[in-house]
Amino acid sequence: MYILSQDRKVLIQFGGADGFTMLNVTRNFGGKEKYAITASGQIMGLYLEEKTALDELVKILTAIEENKQTYMMN
Repeated sequence: MYILSQDRKVLIQFGGADGFTMLNVTRNFGGKEKYAITASGQIMGLYLEEKTALDELVKILTAIEENKQTYMMN
């Protein structure tokens, strides 16, 4: 599955050639958005609240479970 970042500048292949890509929510220091979803060292999305970032991860998981080929982050 391909995931396009929130700013539409980064495209990752989830479960790509290496078979594994980690998506995680981390604290973002600086700026108004305090939480970030990162993948393979790339910031995929920035969010004001941790809950919003975690909700985005749930949406990605749902897309994976539904065998979607692409996902565009909000």
